[in-house]
Amino acid sequence: MSRTVIDAYLDDLGTGLTGTWWERQAILAEIGDGLQESVDHYRAQGLSLEHASQAAIEEFGGPAALAQEFGPVLVSKRIHRYGLTFPIMGAAIGTLWGTAALLGSFSAVPRSLTIVGLVVMAIAVAAGVPFTLLAVASTGRASRMVRIPTRLAAKGLLVTAIVAMLIDGILLITLLTLLAENPRDLVVLPVTLGALVSLARISIAVTSVPRLGPARGGNLGGATPVRI
Repeated sequence: MSRTVIDAYLDDLGTGLTGTWWERQAILAEIGDGLQESVDHYRAQGLSLEHASQAAIEEFGGPAALAQEFGPVLVSKRIHRYGLTFPIMGAAIGTLWGTAALLGSFSAVPRSLTIVGLVVMAIAVAAGVPFTLLAVASTGRASRMVRIPTRLAAKGLLVTAIVAMLIDGILLITLLTLLAENPRDLVVLPVTLGALVSLARISIAVTSVPRLGPARGGNLGGATPVRI
């Protein structure tokens, strides 16, 4: 009975948890160990296996409420992970597209449009970097010094996501235009890899928005920053 009841509880808890598979498994393993210790404690006091299991579950609280308690920590980790992912991918994107440009892939683009595009991307990067640093610092080890609400860190990451989509959008539209009008100068390898990484970053930027919705709305911890 103990294993059946505990497993059902953990299944319900896992359904309510967010985060990556690894994060959910780590939490379930920790809670599972705690439940078993609690069962052993109640058994030592003379309770039957069934009653000890029920007492342990009541001690931990309902699975939905427990999953909600883990929400701020998991959202904070997600913000931190995305905040590190965007600049890392940005460096790869800059290297790949820059290499393609140096090899003459964009020589057919008018100089005036090139200048305008570079200015727009420079402004976007300048606007996005502070928000990225804020999101990373406020959800990582530096959160001891950078104390801001988790919802503001999520909004900062949203700005970063929008900036990333703007930059990648400009690059991909330029590539599509060249493919339609003058594909001969395109250097296949760096252009292809650059396009793939840009598409991947756009995908991450799009999926991060709905996942961070509760944090942006202030439903995960109010004005208290969540530390990892």
